[in-house]
Amino acid sequence: MKKRKLILFFLIMISIFFISGCQENLNEEEGDNFVFKTLDGETKQLVDYRGKIVILDLWATWCGPCQYQMTELKKIYENYSRNDLEIISIDIDPREGVQLIQNFINSFNQTMGIKLDWVFGMDNGSISEKYMKEGVIPTLCIFDKKGRLYLRETGICVYLEIPPGLPADTTILAPIINKLID
Repeated sequence: MKKRKLILFFLIMISIFFISGCQENLNEEEGDNFVFKTLDGETKQLVDYRGKIVILDLWATWCGPCQYQMTELKKIYENYSRNDLEIISIDIDPREGVQLIQNFINSFNQTMGIKLDWVFGMDNGSISEKYMKEGVIPTLCIFDKKGRLYLRETGICVYLEIPPGLPADTTILAPIINKLID
């Protein structure tokens, strides 16, 4: 009788071990998620973009390198289908409101001739807290089609070519995006 109880106990323990291991893998497959408000006031989540590569751009209107990063993001946006990739630029500065950000987008179009026509939103503090690396902007995060964080990079990243004046080890995004799309 004691032997039966002991065997039953071990079978239960082994079952719990395997079940919990499976649940862990399921959670890993679910990917990350965050919630943000678009400039139109719509609540969106990272999970809304499952099935697409997502580039999360953490920035602020006063950040010079962030403004340059916008020109590189535009190159990416023009070279990939909306079925494959989406860009979400989240302003991390709590002092900046919708109108200031919208004015920045309009001014960028007028002065640079570049229309910033991807998703823009505002951070409530939780996104920058989770994804901003070392408190530095710009910070780019790339999520795979399942929403798993694939890359987090601070400073300027380029689409395809490193222009003169930027360090030779500047991250080039096209090969990373292409790998995730395939």
